[in-house]
Amino acid sequence: MSSNLDLLKQLREITGAGILDCKKYLSQAENNLDEAVKLMRSEEGIKAEKKSSRVAAEGVVFFNSNEKKSILLEINSETDFVARSDDFMTYVEQVSQSLLSSDCADMNSLTESSNTDLVDSLEKLRKEYITKLGENIKVRRFIIYSHSEGFVTGYTHNHKIGSLVKLKSKDTELSKDITMQIVASNPLALDEKSIDSSLLESEKEIYKKELEKINKKDDIKRNILEGKVKKFITDNTLLNQPFIKDGSKSLKKILSDNEIISYVRYQLGEGIDKKQEDFAEEVYSQIK
Repeated sequence: MSSNLDLLKQLREITGAGILDCKKYLSQAENNLDEAVKLMRSEEGIKAEKKSSRVAAEGVVFFNSNEKKSILLEINSETDFVARSDDFMTYVEQVSQSLLSSDCADMNSLTESSNTDLVDSLEKLRKEYITKLGENIKVRRFIIYSHSEGFVTGYTHNHKIGSLVKLKSKDTELSKDITMQIVASNPLALDEKSIDSSLLESEKEIYKKELEKINKKDDIKRNILEGKVKKFITDNTLLNQPFIKDGSKSLKKILSDNEIISYVRYQLGEGIDKKQEDFAEEVYSQIK
């Protein structure tokens, strides 16, 4: 009996699978550990493919760096429970290290990469953890900034929102403040020039319709419109926003001779359509 328990323990340590699965495959392999591992590996891809169709909108936004590069990435799971597990965070760490060691700069470059070893190893690792955790997992997006042409800093808030910023010159305290401001204020663009023109026109149309309802002269309405547009730009462009530590100054003034080369902000699950299920449907989905 003790030998069977030892085999069960060894199989769990090797694969990370649940105890019931370990018992099942050991039985099928007639307690041959190597054969049990092979059986489990051969079926884990099938299990992973079945789970890959399920919506994954939880997970983490994660920041990591080495001496040469920094990465901000979002990896999704189906539930927050799994996202908070040590196993999931170990997986996230492994993925971030693999990507930092690669030549990829973002998700598009990974998708188009000719480095089949990297792509295959990431997919193999993903399927292993899908089997281990019992949920769909997806590497949704990432961006990597090189340290060679600027000073890079990253920040995440409870692994739910994160930002990455590259400054022209080194300023540790200021760069950290900027990453926190990006997370808190969610700017739409760096400045007025980089804001989406269609978005700006859309806002103008909304303000015009609002002004049609008030009884004012056209020149007054025009001034009100200009004021609203100016406020929209100030509130939604990073350089024009009030500085997080001194609201009397814009971030542009705080930067002085420094410069924001680029930045990015990720919020967990933004843009993902979550499937709404009641508890009964959830139970049925697990039974099927």
